[in-house]
Amino acid sequence: MDKVERKSRLIKLLPRNEAPVSIKHLATQLDCSTRSVRRYLQELFDERHAPWYVIGGYVHLDKLRQDQIEVYGYWFTSEELFSLLALYQMTDELSAGLLAGHFAEFKSRILQVLGSKEYSQNLMSNVKIVPIASPPIHSEHLNKITRAIACKKRLKIVFWNRHANQVSEREISPLQLVRYRDRWFVDAHCHHREALRSFSLEAIQNIKSLNAPVQRVETEALQAFYQSAYGIFNGQANKTAVLRFSDYQARWIKEQQWHPQQVSRLLEDGRLELQLPYGQDAELIQDILKFGPEVEVVSPPELRQKVIKKIKQTMEVYGERFE
Repeated sequence: MDKVERKSRLIKLLPRNEAPVSIKHLATQLDCSTRSVRRYLQELFDERHAPWYVIGGYVHLDKLRQDQIEVYGYWFTSEELFSLLALYQMTDELSAGLLAGHFAEFKSRILQVLGSKEYSQNLMSNVKIVPIASPPIHSEHLNKITRAIACKKRLKIVFWNRHANQVSEREISPLQLVRYRDRWFVDAHCHHREALRSFSLEAIQNIKSLNAPVQRVETEALQAFYQSAYGIFNGQANKTAVLRFSDYQARWIKEQQWHPQQVSRLLEDGRLELQLPYGQDAELIQDILKFGPEVEVVSPPELRQKVIKKIKQTMEVYGERFE
């Protein structure tokens, strides 16, 4: 027997009641040394939260943890399994059933071991995520990207740049997947541009897996590029937006995080001032316009003028003009 087979058989030999089992007996049954049995047991305790402990050469069932549920050789409390089901449901709904095929058997097993169909089915029916304007994702594309990230291999993609309305072929080193505002992005080193870029998954028309290793990017450089500027329009932040929200809107904005490095302060009249770094301003302007008269751009002047221009253009669409 190899190690995997021995650990699987060991689980079946471990005590299920108050009667302890000697390590020597387990070693005989597994045809290995007592030292190996102890090592296997320690791995089960540390890695899988198995509900046993060793005293004086005997393995005992931990009575305080005997109600834990075993799923595929791992042990969970019923609360942990319900939380796992809720997480599965939320993640799957975020991607419109993307995980259903992959985790169908696992979900079925969890529902089975939980025992009460009423509780588990009630949970599955009443955990809801409502994505807004979320585009469909090609499951095979997502699978290839996740596999490439795990194996640290490059990809060749056919990508539609919607800003330029152009389709191009790129070789990329995928670095991480990002879920941002109901859309999936892959952050990658683009070998065509020799720079870091973000590619939206719905704009990727074709993917081919390559055997070449990814271009290494230091974690600090990756975080600096993707986290310094506002939103998914990444890049080094070189400007700071100062926004002032009405006292009414401040009730919600004060609890929100627009950027990890934002600075906010409550003004004497109840308004909230929010300062946040940004590089490109397209997405920031979209967010500002959503609040209408409830927000004012204080600075920088060029951002304020761009917002004013957008408001004027909107008014002209409706046949209205500023006096």
